[in-house]
Amino acid sequence: MKLKILSLELNHLRTLFENEEVAPLSEAILNRYLSEISAAQSCSKLRVCFDGSEYWLFDGYHRLEAMRKLGFNMCVVQVYKGTRRDAFRRYIKDKLRCQGRQSSHVFKHCLNVLGKDNEWGSAKEEKLAQLFDRKPVFFEHLKLFTTIESSHKVFCFSVNKHGTLNLMRRSRSHE
Repeated sequence: MKLKILSLELNHLRTLFENEEVAPLSEAILNRYLSEISAAQSCSKLRVCFDGSEYWLFDGYHRLEAMRKLGFNMCVVQVYKGTRRDAFRRYIKDKLRCQGRQSSHVFKHCLNVLGKDNEWGSAKEEKLAQLFDRKPVFFEHLKLFTTIESSHKVFCFSVNKHGTLNLMRRSRSHE
């Protein structure tokens, strides 16, 4: 796949959900980009999928917001061939690769975004596993996790190397 890099007007970028925040914008990250971009007057390339008429942003939401706040009207993008669906898949796959202390936040965010999407909100675990290169049990456990979490019980989780979600009940000292 040959990638293109080009300069593009910010208003030509489409986000995955119109009038709704896809990526939870962290103020700390946004402030870091504001200072970096204002000092350098540029930033690293945003990544988009182009379907022949629309540029779908899948990586660079914080940088895009920082550029808007700083009054930029142009940005540099790395263009991948693909539709909104491809951009959505790339967005979720990038997020699911995240590891570390914020993993539970990232997984909750991915479930939230998947649930809001018309195509994948009601998809079976097998289809999600195929699309996002995970095992079906991973999505079964994620759905179970949201059910358990909504019951206000205290759980923590981790993801093992096979992509399986491990749920553990955390005991409360005041119970």
